[in-house]
Amino acid sequence: MKNRVFIATAVAFGVALSTQAAAFDRGCHRAVECYEKVRAPAQYRTVERQVVIRPARREAVHTPPVMAYRNERILVRPASVRHVHVPAVARTVHRRVMVQPARIVYEHLPAVTRTVYETVVVRPATTRWEHRRRLFRGERMCKVRVPAVTRRVARQVVVRPASRVARQIPAVYGTVAKREIVREASVRAVRTPAVYSTVRRPVVITPGSRRVIEHPAVVESRKQRILVDSGRTHWVRARH
Repeated sequence: MKNRVFIATAVAFGVALSTQAAAFDRGCHRAVECYEKVRAPAQYRTVERQVVIRPARREAVHTPPVMAYRNERILVRPASVRHVHVPAVARTVHRRVMVQPARIVYEHLPAVTRTVYETVVVRPATTRWEHRRRLFRGERMCKVRVPAVTRRVARQVVVRPASRVARQIPAVYGTVAKREIVREASVRAVRTPAVYSTVRRPVVITPGSRRVIEHPAVVESRKQRILVDSGRTHWVRARH
């Protein structure tokens, strides 16, 4: 701190002397004392540090079980007894029977007609007087004939009158089916034997296990260069 104050004082003093010298020399600008701004280099230091190459870890090791296969006879389906129903045996017998006896039926025959068309005078022909007015010849009365008005009328004419006719219908026979029992129904016992099967089943001889292995961390010493001082600037008296 004292050096900095001294340098600043010297610089100020030098500037003042330069000003006075310039004034004394009447513009010659001749310096009495000069200082230069110099930057000190950065300073480094080499240190040794512990670096973890591989962290500590745990490893689980599983040992599988030791297995073997054995043949075993197992029951798949037990023996059973079931009762079977035997249905009755029947047959169908067909017989011819009279369904409807013979009878007489009277049928009504309607009359046969036809349509005849006739022309009928609705209003006979006649005459009438019409009054007509002309443009330059005055008025005139004319007798005009009105034709007759006719209409065509349809009329039904009987060609054959209605009648009643007797018709004989013969008897109707049909076939009737009848069921007859040949053998009665019964119940029969059916025995089913047991069913066995041989299977291979796995058997554990030695059970599996699990153990944990501790792996320590791998550490290595490495040298590293670190910055101690980044460097700074200061004023140094310049040589003539």
